[in-house]
Amino acid sequence: MVNPSRYILATDKEVKMSSLYKVIKGKFYVTGYSPDGDSIRFEAITQSNWNFFSWKDGKNKKSKKKQLRFEAIDALETHYEESHQPRVLGIAALEVLLGLIEIQNVVYNLSLTRIYSAKDGTEGFIASQTLDTYDRPVSLIFPKDVNLNDGDEIPLSKLPLNKCINVKMAKMGLVYPTFYSTMEGGLLDLFTDITKTCRKNKVGLWALDKTSDFTLWNTSTISDDIVILPKLFRRLTTFFQECSDFSQLAGYLKEKKDKVKIRSTGKKVNLSDLLTINGRNIKFSHKPEDLIFEPK
Repeated sequence: MVNPSRYILATDKEVKMSSLYKVIKGKFYVTGYSPDGDSIRFEAITQSNWNFFSWKDGKNKKSKKKQLRFEAIDALETHYEESHQPRVLGIAALEVLLGLIEIQNVVYNLSLTRIYSAKDGTEGFIASQTLDTYDRPVSLIFPKDVNLNDGDEIPLSKLPLNKCINVKMAKMGLVYPTFYSTMEGGLLDLFTDITKTCRKNKVGLWALDKTSDFTLWNTSTISDDIVILPKLFRRLTTFFQECSDFSQLAGYLKEKKDKVKIRSTGKKVNLSDLLTINGRNIKFSHKPEDLIFEPK
């Protein structure tokens, strides 16, 4: 059992030097939207809390319901560029998320890509340090029954990570770890240990994960047949949309220049450098938790 509390101990000096998280109380919404297991709409009760962030687009800052991006985790895609990953696990992640934030009576459209109606507007908290490149607050998600105060700015050490929904979903094996250079070291270590435990015990998607070695026959392979890291799925999906010759895959991935740092060595490479392509076989050389991506 991975105990989150061991990752948030800090001295007074370390607390003062660490980046602060903005705590925002609000309500979660899904009706009329297309959420998945790692993103949802959120409306702050106190709108002025959004002034904490440096927004690129004034329209995004003014919008009441903000699209969140969940820190540290990446659920299987349920709708990406008119494609998806194996739906059972993707929808399972979404359903668990909705249960954890107490959204009920959900009615989907036929393709399970949009929610027509739901008993939403449930309360909860987010804790966030920054926005991503799409102006989405990169957030740790908390239910309403946590000891947090709306508007506080606090270090990681003061957050109740044992109740964090990102952490709970990772422990259930419903999401992959996906780390970016904006993340704090304590979170990197926490989600790394959770991932290793789940992989060892074959919890959830880790019983099916094929990221390290798989044969890619066509788009159906990654949409219906096998489970792989969502970031890699997205790149392969756009490749099939833009290119007709499979032999172009290596060059295509190299051109994208997805910069990544390998945690175990400190070496900076491109995502394409981690792949070995031999015919239709693809090998991925590193575990997802050993990688830190640069935001694009």
